[in-house]
Amino acid sequence: MTTDKQFKRAARELAEREGISYTAARRRLAADPETAVSTPLTTAPAAAEDDQEPTPPRLYPIARAVCATDCDGTPHPGALCHPWRPEDSKHVRYEVRRAAQLPNGRAGELCHRFEPPAPGYPSGSFFAREATWLLALAYAMLTDQRPELRPGRAELRAAVEANDQAAVDAVMEPLDRAAARLLTKVPERWWGEVKPQIDAYADFVDTDEREPLTWQEADDRHTVGRLVDQWRRAWTPARNHNGYMDAPGVLWLAPKGWLDDLLVEQHGGHGDGARVRLTDGRPAIVYAAEWGEAGAPVAYRIRELEPGRHGNIGKLVPSLTSDELVPRDQVAGELNDVA
Repeated sequence: MTTDKQFKRAARELAEREGISYTAARRRLAADPETAVSTPLTTAPAAAEDDQEPTPPRLYPIARAVCATDCDGTPHPGALCHPWRPEDSKHVRYEVRRAAQLPNGRAGELCHRFEPPAPGYPSGSFFAREATWLLALAYAMLTDQRPELRPGRAELRAAVEANDQAAVDAVMEPLDRAAARLLTKVPERWWGEVKPQIDAYADFVDTDEREPLTWQEADDRHTVGRLVDQWRRAWTPARNHNGYMDAPGVLWLAPKGWLDDLLVEQHGGHGDGARVRLTDGRPAIVYAAEWGEAGAPVAYRIRELEPGRHGNIGKLVPSLTSDELVPRDQVAGELNDVA
């Protein structure tokens, strides 16, 4: 028996003994190099059975064709429904299907729309674009913890098959708005609230023992597992190019800006980077918006603008020491002098 097969067998038996998922068992064994993976926890079966699962997964028949939205199983007795997914609509534009696919597709579409690659640079050169997976993980967590945020399949299918990206955005708005309220650009809130919440969700995914009934559910579970693995790697110290141990991290501010730009585009208000004048006369720059249950932003996080120095004379630049939350009614309008 090869070492890889022995490792897999040890992981399966550890998962069964400890009551944890197979992924969590593999991670625990990989983190403990002293574990004797070469010695199985139980007696190995005959050589002919080396590739046989100890308890084969249960197979559920599934309908061959995509079911109607209101299908109750009558047209295909003895088989599970084959629910529609955005990728099943082949006749619509790719960007419309991608905007409707959760969690990775929609995250990638918003990144492409509001963080396009700079001309002359390869598509993966921006660190901000590398945070796309974080937005996808936020979508996965919100739809798992609050199923009511997942768009209705009938409404989403109608919007996709109408080839209307604006209609897809409208169906997705409750989820986008919840993600915009979750994510933040405030360091204290990120480190004190948001990151611990995602850490707890990652632990839940690692120990999730719900049995997927269809291949779509198994595929979705695998997608979320890969996002959680990427989250773990982002905070695992690794040796950098200078030889020091450092955690790679993620640019967690970027997805908040994409969501703010999307919702401002739909409902009005001032987007990320807008130069405004407050009712007391102070010039300021908007770098985040606070959202309610509906409508335009209820407040803005602003940084005051001040005369520049050291080569920026005559220009207004943001004061990095100012960080203020102002209600919407304290913003008088756009600043005419955008210098």
